[in-house]
Amino acid sequence: MVTSNREILIDADVVSHFVTAGKAGILKQIFPGNTIRMLDKVHKELQDWPNDNMRAAVSELLSKKQVKLMDFPEDNITILMEYAWIKTALMKGDGESACLAVARHNKHILASSNLRDIKTYCNTHNIDYLTTMDFLCEAVRRAIFTETDANAFIQTVKKARGKLPVNTMAEYSCREIPFL
Repeated sequence: MVTSNREILIDADVVSHFVTAGKAGILKQIFPGNTIRMLDKVHKELQDWPNDNMRAAVSELLSKKQVKLMDFPEDNITILMEYAWIKTALMKGDGESACLAVARHNKHILASSNLRDIKTYCNTHNIDYLTTMDFLCEAVRRAIFTETDANAFIQTVKKARGKLPVNTMAEYSCREIPFL
């Protein structure tokens, strides 16, 4: 895999999967050559999460600089207009709309597992994206996780009513990620 230093813009769903599985601390290890950024709008969504564990885990990610907070570029009219259009016309949430608009115009890699909401938009606008499953595949490939660890991660997330497309890694075909 060729290493790219492009920034990864992470959405709330991927963060919530890693926090739920108790593995938020390894996010940076999985793609060590890429800075992971969280928009302030995503941070706000996570701060409004109904459990204290999420808020504490997100604060720890930021304080240890495993994920870096990024202000939404309110002064960039192109991004602001795109964000407003996505939010109203496509009826996406605040954080997701912000991530899509910023990723499109700043050429960031989007990290989101909500493929139903993002895939068409990303393909239309040539936005590279990663899902939680891509993170798990890479963690196994780099020997950060064993397949057993990844399966436990999946089961923990699913038991907490998180959405992942499979029950085990054996059911999933890891994809090539040519942009990293």
